Amino acid sequence: MPQFVLIHSPLVGPTSVIPTADVLSALGFATYVPTPDAPPGHTSWRDWPLRLLETLPEIDDPILVGHSAGGLLAAYLAGSLSAKGFICLDAMMPPERGLTPPVEPTFLKFVQSLPAKDGLLPIWTDWWEGDLLAQVPLSPGLKTAFLAELPRLPLTWFDDSFEMPDWSSAKRGFIQTSPAFRDEAMRASERSWPVVRLEGTHLHPAFALEETAAALLDVCRYLSAI
Repeated sequence: MPQFVLIHSPLVGPTSVIPTADVLSALGFATYVPTPDAPPGHTSWRDWPLRLLETLPEIDDPILVGHSAGGLLAAYLAGSLSAKGFICLDAMMPPERGLTPPVEPTFLKFVQSLPAKDGLLPIWTDWWEGDLLAQVPLSPGLKTAFLAELPRLPLTWFDDSFEMPDWSSAKRGFIQTSPAFRDEAMRASERSWPVVRLEGTHLHPAFALEETAAALLDVCRYLSAI
């Protein structure tokens, strides 16, 4: 059976994907959510994929799943681990090669406009007006855990890049869960990736766990990875 590695965005914590990982584990799939001891703000963007790799055991032909900005990190790990498959889960489409920053130049300008305090940016939920989680049906306990994990990152984290390794051998797929990643899903479709579209929010993997896990397995079947 395939082994899954779910990579969350460094702007949030592992609670954003662990509920879906737990469903995959309950179905009998070996599933990992690499979580370094030190939060991402204690290292740099270019070193973060190495920290993720250090937390994983030896894995043969895994399927890498990247959520949000974790799509870029998952592609890095896919190349380093000779992954069997790679799935963007409402995620940024990674480049095939070359220097890879955490955000695109237009979004970097937005990040640079955020009010920093003591050299640190606000937590991700404070980047936007209003209550970002108001429309996300998280249980009280899950919401508390999610908020407790949100890191405050230095601006220098975003003004950085790593060299993307060759991940061309991995079969690719895309799952869209929110309108924000409609364009990314269209790009994936134009590249003939199998695309599954769900009606939800960006935090779908945290609360719609069964549906998200089922979508991952559907994409794997399209890829002939299970």
